[in-house]
Amino acid sequence: MLALASSALGGCKRKPADGTAAGAADGAAGVDPDGGGEVVTLTVPDAGAGAAAGLTLYALSLSTPVMNAPDLAPRDPSKASDERKGVTRLGSLRKGHTVAVKPEVVKNASCPEGWYELLPLPGAPPGMEHAFVCGKYATLDAGDKLLKTAPHAPNMDGPLPYDYGLNLVNGAPIYRGRPLRSERQEYERGLAVGRASPAASTSGDGSGGEQAWYLAHKDRSQVSMGDLKGDGIIAMRMVKGFYLALDKEIHGYAGVFWRTTDGMVVPKDFVLVHEPKVEFEGVWLDAPGETRHLPLGWITNPHVRKYSFDDERGMRPHEHVSRFSIVQLTGQKRVFDHQSYWETAEGWWMREMDGTITNPGPPPRDLAPGERWIDVNLGRQSLVAFEGDKPVFATIVSSGRHDDDDPAKDHRTHPGEFRIVDKYVSATMDNDTATDGPYSIEDVPWIMYFDGSTALHGAFWHSRFGHERSHGCVNMTPHDARQLFGWVGPVLPDGWHGAHATEVNPGTRVIVHDDGRSAAESKR
Repeated sequence: MLALASSALGGCKRKPADGTAAGAADGAAGVDPDGGGEVVTLTVPDAGAGAAAGLTLYALSLSTPVMNAPDLAPRDPSKASDERKGVTRLGSLRKGHTVAVKPEVVKNASCPEGWYELLPLPGAPPGMEHAFVCGKYATLDAGDKLLKTAPHAPNMDGPLPYDYGLNLVNGAPIYRGRPLRSERQEYERGLAVGRASPAASTSGDGSGGEQAWYLAHKDRSQVSMGDLKGDGIIAMRMVKGFYLALDKEIHGYAGVFWRTTDGMVVPKDFVLVHEPKVEFEGVWLDAPGETRHLPLGWITNPHVRKYSFDDERGMRPHEHVSRFSIVQLTGQKRVFDHQSYWETAEGWWMREMDGTITNPGPPPRDLAPGERWIDVNLGRQSLVAFEGDKPVFATIVSSGRHDDDDPAKDHRTHPGEFRIVDKYVSATMDNDTATDGPYSIEDVPWIMYFDGSTALHGAFWHSRFGHERSHGCVNMTPHDARQLFGWVGPVLPDGWHGAHATEVNPGTRVIVHDDGRSAAESKR
């Protein structure tokens, strides 16, 4: 969930942040000699000889902003005072994350609760020596009741930062807290799955009014995100196919539930837990012992065969080759019977319609020596990461589906030269689309925004890599996305959940282009 503007229809919509207030600490007051507000000096517990003289601050908001100064960034820097023109957001912490802070707190008009300055940041790049969190979104109290629903720390070493679950039923409720048995009987009446009786209901939401959309069996294209909003203990009614990010299983008199990473509660009966698997991994071309190099080919379709060529019989099919096999290509291409084939280093030929290949464009003209940049080829659905003119990583992706005939179905990823402006360990993406209806995926992993709401990110809900698939973003396997996430700028300091590109912590350049491959070929 991000405190950023959402995109127009067709992109990967960012969900707004959930700000949460926190109390300020007591201490001795003074006056900031620079006129920045009142300074409060806090008492630091004795941590022993050699320990840092700091306090532990707990983030209370699902997306707790971190600033480079004790102030808020101006909406329009051109109209801001000289003192505020340089104020910017450095990144964010997730609810429950802890950081060490200095014992002086600056209270001013932008944050009466007080700004806490972080101690030197492990893993932070030069130029980020100062970082501040407003006490409105954090607390020094480890026993704060809001921390009881803080999610566990993300898994930064595996393909996915959290566990995920698929909602199986239209109308399944997301509760704001654990419901009573009577509330479950009332609000889950008429649903196809659950502990309550499946008897018919006029509304299914206890209102006794017009029949609810999920009991009227409306097609999802007839439903909007606004129709899903709940009331009282119900935060939302889900559409079948929504994905939840799961924090922990909780048991109670009313049944067994999943608590989600945003602190909500969903009956376990409605959720199918996702089983992650790594179907293939991209190639780090500079890894020790790695002999593969560009060009590479990927088999992206099932039921594919190897081919041989001779002058008399032309191309002849042979044994099968597995989907997502990565093959070393020689760069030689043949056309036979209106079909294109690529020669492999093993001597057989890969039919072009059975897969895709790497075909990056030229490096940017103003590229600095050794500068990192990413090439995304929409026609080939491939991605290559470079250091200067040296390719170091290659994989396949799924970009936005395009439709030249129906604008409502056109979710294409736009070509251009960009830079990564924000990256997040995870964030929720949801939206309404004219043809597909609403969608929601909580805590989409390893997000790297580069063009408004368009991002590189991991996708665990499909395996159509090598083919157009998304609502505009560039999907990667979670494994590949995590690998790239750690490689690109901006640098994410240890323990942070998000990082914003700044002059001292720039984002990696992303070049998106189309090599002219036909729409028919790219959709196969």
